[in-house]
Amino acid sequence: MGSSWDVLVAGGGHAGIEAAYAAARMGQQTLLVTMHLDLIGQMSCNPSIGGIGKGHIVREIDSMGGAMGELADRSGLQFKMLNTRKGAAVQAIRAQCDRTRYRVEARRLLDAQPTLYFRQGEIVDLVVKNGLVDQVVLHDGSRLSCRALVLTTGTFLNGTLHIGLDSISGGRGGERASSGLSAILPDKCGLSLGRMKTGTPPRLLGRSIDFSQMVVQPGDSPVPFFSHFSPPVSLFFEGSQKPCFLTTTTEMTRQIIEQNLDRSPLYSGRIHGIGPRYCPSIEDKIVKFPHRTTHHIFVEPEGLDVDEYYPNGISTSLPLDVQEKIVRSIPGLEKAVILRPGYAVEYDFVFPDQLDHSLRAKTLTNLFLAGQINGTTGYEEAAGQGLVAGINAALHVSGRPSWTPDRQSSYLGVMVDDLVTHSVDEPYRMFTSRAENRLYIRNDNAMERLTPQALLLDLLPSWKSEEFYRRENLQRSLKKTLASTRREGRSLLEHLRSPDNTLSDFFGEALLPDHFSKAPAHWLSSLEQEIKYEGYVRISNDRWNRREDLPIPPEIFEMDLPGISQEVHHRLRKARPSRLSEAQTLRGITPGSLDLLRISILKLQRKTDA
Repeated sequence: MGSSWDVLVAGGGHAGIEAAYAAARMGQQTLLVTMHLDLIGQMSCNPSIGGIGKGHIVREIDSMGGAMGELADRSGLQFKMLNTRKGAAVQAIRAQCDRTRYRVEARRLLDAQPTLYFRQGEIVDLVVKNGLVDQVVLHDGSRLSCRALVLTTGTFLNGTLHIGLDSISGGRGGERASSGLSAILPDKCGLSLGRMKTGTPPRLLGRSIDFSQMVVQPGDSPVPFFSHFSPPVSLFFEGSQKPCFLTTTTEMTRQIIEQNLDRSPLYSGRIHGIGPRYCPSIEDKIVKFPHRTTHHIFVEPEGLDVDEYYPNGISTSLPLDVQEKIVRSIPGLEKAVILRPGYAVEYDFVFPDQLDHSLRAKTLTNLFLAGQINGTTGYEEAAGQGLVAGINAALHVSGRPSWTPDRQSSYLGVMVDDLVTHSVDEPYRMFTSRAENRLYIRNDNAMERLTPQALLLDLLPSWKSEEFYRRENLQRSLKKTLASTRREGRSLLEHLRSPDNTLSDFFGEALLPDHFSKAPAHWLSSLEQEIKYEGYVRISNDRWNRREDLPIPPEIFEMDLPGISQEVHHRLRKARPSRLSEAQTLRGITPGSLDLLRISILKLQRKTDA
């Protein structure tokens, strides 16, 4: 293995996997440097992939030939399509995965790439020459040259672990932090850093849990796999999907936490980093939502061959003795045994407005950043950024123009634009509400939206390209058939435009024409959604193109604004923008809240005119 590389990726988490995988697929000699080769693809928190907004990103990664959807399919214990009672725009897949198998499959996938190599080590210094990263220096003194560097350090950058009032250096439980880069990034790269915090709950011994007191949460049938290209024909194990379970906190839980807040690093002033508001610790929930008498706890399996469960909803950094009391105050967990205590981790991050839309640092033309180092939270957000950064690192090396995902046609574009335009003041998490064009950028049509771009970027092997063209040709033929097939004076195309109608409704008990039997079920579902949503998408695009920049009357900030969250109202009141275009640039202002603000302004104008 040489010492000179086209693309060097630092970090083997979800961002690092996608960055290295993308650069290698584009033909670059790529080296992935990580502190522990056996932990590539480690799921530090809940071993689950997907969810609302997040599942959309996974589908987009898969449509560009990325790894995450395929890895989730190969390691999934349970799959569910969320929000099925709502429209397709907000439906998304979530998979509970086998933590160990996900890691094994990740390593197997990367090992199969002929231009991708590995090196165990820690980067402690950078050599910068003429505005470029020229070399990285490892902890053992060895130097590696690179033409492009992608940093995906996760929570390891100057990480500190907190359990109660005890603090130790660490990137996650049982692993040391990376401390050298925190000084180098400001001094040699000209990048400003901030501090953030996240956390995880204790893990529990399965045979000590009384599942009879909980509500069973089964998976969906048929299984909604992630990958468009190569969905498995079955689960990786024999038998049915593994259930998750639902229970709740109690009044006793609240009392235990309130009595021990002085022992919480979060409330005793030891933690200074900003935590994820949308995934708060159980301490935060009790303090900030005193009117809530209970909080949901989802008890979810960690793996097929381990008797370990993840109590989703009680992330905490309280001392171990308090964690035990909290756990045993919850129905079904009265005798639960803690295998691993929960903890909080503080870490450094780079303010992402110092990057351009290719996720390249504005200060160094061959340095790219992806994942939690950019102030985001979540495996999916990290993987999406890794894909973008890896693609652009490879394009930089080959002298080709950078690639920027479009905000109007992808959640990848929404995320990147949010980060580099607005920066962050809390860990960024993807929601469908962040996308003004979410009627179009749905879970079901990611392949149509993004695979043509993957083909232009040379990201796909020939068999995936052929699969895409086969689907594209078949979809075209299906639409032609739909337009020509009639019953009772209506074409099937017209029939499907009604939201509640399906192909099988139209044909009744009779078999569908042979033409349709060639299409997998998820292809037909995607086609149905496209037809049903085409009118709404057109209206949404017209409204976006016609949007007007209204002045904002100052008195509106003191009014009650229906539908707008307290968080957004607070940001508006603090910034007091004079026009809608100014409000749009504020952090945390979603497209939906901007529409509601526009409606409130127009109502106030009509009232004033009257």
